[in-house]
Amino acid sequence: MHLLVVTTRSDRSETAVYGALVARGHTVTVLCQPDTPEAATLAASGVNVIPNRIRHRLDLTAVYTMRRICRRLNPDVIYAPRNDSLSITLLATSGKHPAIVGYRGTIGHISRWDPAAWLTYLHPRVARILCVSEAVRTYLLEFNLPKNRLVTIHKGHDVAWYDAMPKPTRADLGLPADAFLVGFTGRMRPVKGGDVLLRAIANIPPERKVHLVMVGAIDDPLVQQLAASPPLRDRIHRLGHRTDAAAIATLFDAFAMPSIEREGLPRAVIEAMSQRVAPIVTSVGGMPELVVNGVSGLIIPPRDAGALAAAIESLASDPIHCRQLGNAARTRIESHFNIRHTIAKMESLFLHAMHAPPPEERPRTPA
Repeated sequence: MHLLVVTTRSDRSETAVYGALVARGHTVTVLCQPDTPEAATLAASGVNVIPNRIRHRLDLTAVYTMRRICRRLNPDVIYAPRNDSLSITLLATSGKHPAIVGYRGTIGHISRWDPAAWLTYLHPRVARILCVSEAVRTYLLEFNLPKNRLVTIHKGHDVAWYDAMPKPTRADLGLPADAFLVGFTGRMRPVKGGDVLLRAIANIPPERKVHLVMVGAIDDPLVQQLAASPPLRDRIHRLGHRTDAAAIATLFDAFAMPSIEREGLPRAVIEAMSQRVAPIVTSVGGMPELVVNGVSGLIIPPRDAGALAAAIESLASDPIHCRQLGNAARTRIESHFNIRHTIAKMESLFLHAMHAPPPEERPRTPA
């Protein structure tokens, strides 16, 4: 099989998949931005890397470049794991070209009345859509897409990635040595429920020494306001954007992801679980697929600061149970979200797509 990947970037899991497919005897070519950081790693694993800058989903220069490359390479399957790369792929190909596989990692932001949706996920020429969680697949079924077109494959990780990372100490980051640290990693937007998390911390008595560490940009004005308020500012540590965010997670006693909607399968939670950090997540999107409540973490209702505060206090007051949950969280990643499983399932997906009957060429109009 010759797989052509059209993308703008490649995360660690994707990079591992492409290299593993080469090791299994397949040919993999990746079209990506000229400055993609993973290009050297991909090339070292035997992947053919071709630069092709995509500025937006209607970038005609990228379309023409890809069209020439497709004619020259004649791949069996095209995988486009980004919104803009999927649009470019559909514009650059026709029904005579290989099977096209897309990717969806989040819930929401698709409408039958949005032309952009018909240039990506709702286009009938997309043979398969890889869904990062069953929750994402269920969401896409609402648009009457054929069931066999939607395939759930959890994005796997390797715990060894995190064991090998150089890790900072609390002293390095100015974090209190004697506090129970609750961590949050990621870009804090309103959908992440940051205000709920801060209100939960405020509900916990200061003498419990529960502190919150926030790693990543804060794009929610309400969170910025709450974090700077006198009752909280001495217990909130805002580290901003960090390239070593995954390594910092090992310093946490617990990890909170209080999202209120649209979660697919958050990587930050997987990174924390891989490092034996007990997760507290809401019953939103794919997170209940990731965490077994009471076994490998805690699941609480969204928008419930009281429930979140109670969950944090329960772990802070019982360090043995907190460590048990953290150890089980790592085991959960090793057994159910291992990159080896992802590689095997994606290989099967691409091979089935290659041999499947071609879908219809002309897109349907919204009803």
